[in-house]
Amino acid sequence: MARSAGFDPQLVGLELGYLALQSGESEAARSYFEAVAVGPNPARAVQAKSELRLLPSHVSGDFYADTYSWDRVAGGNPAQDAVPTFRIRAHYRPLLGLDFSVYLLAQVTRDLASRGQASGGVSQIYADNRALFAPGLLLRLLDRHLGLFFQAGPAVNLLDDGRQRVSFDARGGAFLGIETSRCWPRNEGEGSVVFIPCGDLYSDLIYVRRFDDNIIGFGRGRAGATWLLTGPVAWQFVGEARGSVDRNSDFYNNFVEGGMGPRWRLLRPFQVELFASLNAGRYLGRENRDPAPHPLSYFDLRLQAATYVEF
Repeated sequence: MARSAGFDPQLVGLELGYLALQSGESEAARSYFEAVAVGPNPARAVQAKSELRLLPSHVSGDFYADTYSWDRVAGGNPAQDAVPTFRIRAHYRPLLGLDFSVYLLAQVTRDLASRGQASGGVSQIYADNRALFAPGLLLRLLDRHLGLFFQAGPAVNLLDDGRQRVSFDARGGAFLGIETSRCWPRNEGEGSVVFIPCGDLYSDLIYVRRFDDNIIGFGRGRAGATWLLTGPVAWQFVGEARGSVDRNSDFYNNFVEGGMGPRWRLLRPFQVELFASLNAGRYLGRENRDPAPHPLSYFDLRLQAATYVEF
């Protein structure tokens, strides 16, 4: 009726797009905004393009990287190590109204302390040094807080440690992530002392065929606050509690621990986190082929860095 009455077609398209968003019709909203984005009025076109950047698309990707390093200053199984992981995924989403995608994954993990047979003597393995390549399925629910996934493909051994070079890796399960709204503060008094509380919770339950059909459960909670904002960097102090159990009783998957320390978050142009902490923990005493260390308790100095980017 508005079009028939001679109203600006771009204005009508914007209104229809917002009505579609309110009804949860992402596909229809995208089509309306795309039509407005190529219209003659530049201001309305810019508004439509800004909305399109926030809408899901059929094709997308994400990149994740982290480095987990530690120095065991006391306790069982002493070691110094750093484990970098890099992962990139390309997603295809058939229906914009359902957060379900088919993806292709490439992931590499290679720690700095492990040594293969080429270095002489017996191999020393501290982490899962593999390159994974896999297609997968991902369904995200509860406003993307809950995810269900499955993937399967080859895992290439990056070390000459006597094990087969290529093995089959299949894994799947569920993960849950919740974070309070101000954990990545923006425009809240840059260059000043502030108090902005923050809390987050992450947990997952994953089946991994390559690890003797193991099922591993992990949970982590963090609480703290931003106390200083300097330009794009938020200065925080954070405490955390972590724990894990598994079906196969591998000692390294069965522990409880807690720690605290400073955390720095780069807020723009993309998000990066650096967390230094002192942690105290204890293995639960369960063991499989690898015996549990003695003593079971330990103290670590840790430095973790992580980033996640969607494109």
